[in-house]
Amino acid sequence: MILKRRPTLLALAAVLAATQAAGAADKHFNRIASFAVPDNMAEGEDRTRETAPEIIAASGDGMMLVYTDSPLGVIGRIDISDPANPQPLGNIVMDGEPTAVSVLGNMAYVGVNTSASYSEPSGELRTVDLASGEILASCPLDGQPDSVASAAAPDGRFVAVAIENERDEEAGDGRVPQMPGGSVALVEINAEGLVNCDSLLYADVTGLAEIAPEDPEPEFVDINTLGETVVTVQENNHLVVLDYAGKVVADFSAGTVDLDGIDASDDGALIFNEQQAERLREPDALQWIDNDHFAIANEGDMDGGARGWTIFNKRGEVVYESGTSFERAVIEAGHYPDKRSDAKGSEPEGMEFAVFEGTPYVFLLSERGSLVGVYDVSNLAEPQLTQLLPSGLSPKAPWRFPAVAC
Repeated sequence: MILKRRPTLLALAAVLAATQAAGAADKHFNRIASFAVPDNMAEGEDRTRETAPEIIAASGDGMMLVYTDSPLGVIGRIDISDPANPQPLGNIVMDGEPTAVSVLGNMAYVGVNTSASYSEPSGELRTVDLASGEILASCPLDGQPDSVASAAAPDGRFVAVAIENERDEEAGDGRVPQMPGGSVALVEINAEGLVNCDSLLYADVTGLAEIAPEDPEPEFVDINTLGETVVTVQENNHLVVLDYAGKVVADFSAGTVDLDGIDASDDGALIFNEQQAERLREPDALQWIDNDHFAIANEGDMDGGARGWTIFNKRGEVVYESGTSFERAVIEAGHYPDKRSDAKGSEPEGMEFAVFEGTPYVFLLSERGSLVGVYDVSNLAEPQLTQLLPSGLSPKAPWRFPAVAC
């Protein structure tokens, strides 16, 4: 089994609050509650075992959260009908490593890694009834799933799965290519909300990137209201847009960023006078903002990490690049992780998009800085950082409430 270690706190961060100041509404978000995931264990279970909530989603009515816990091999459920007082609803055993979850209505779609090894990847896509906790359907996958997205599109409801087939960082100097290469799985959802395994198809994303084109490693997927799936191919520093049938309609390099005024040395000192030229973005999470634009979190991996985030249109044009501005905000907030200076700095990894009271926001998670940047993206060319929210340790993935898995 291939496991990724994560810390053990689920921070339910931030419901929208509006206050009046000087006669004008000042919208802001507040952290209101946290949930310790060992509370979802049954009576008598060993609560000292490692737990790691990583990916989080919510039921259609917004009253329940569901999250993946890879070390325990479960998905956990939380009652947030009173969001300030979250209550445990228990764990559901997945018989494998749950890597991602997405929700439509009351059905959760869970990617489960069942790989015997890096060279023999396998997985399953499972449908779980959130109310009963019952696994209703399961489709075998021809590789290791990473991200999962579900959507109701004009052509019907479906699930997209990033089949990463991640590389072994202890082999081949930890670099791509390491076969087998990955792909993107698309699976229809029937009228009962179950995945239809007979409809499963794989979108071929090989031969597109300049870096290791034979070994794509899709990392994250998101679906717009047109039924188009956008994919980060992180280690290959590439972006791909697929139509509902899995055809590649656009693909382009994620490109590079010139960084100036950063701390690029792990020397125990906070000195921000160094540069990195043409730093590969190597994006992790991404989110559609509208049907033509999406944002990416430039976490980095093998050779990159641009320490910020970028907005592209689906023709591959950069609409906005944050450069070092997000990291500067992390520094000024006193959350800069100096030990990561020679790697990827504050390491923006997770991301979500949501609209509150008519204002569109991007929520950007700094995994190493343990905070969330809140951006007003009313003007896509000039997003405004409105808040920095402290999270639990190492936030991974937000949800549209928003809540954050840490």
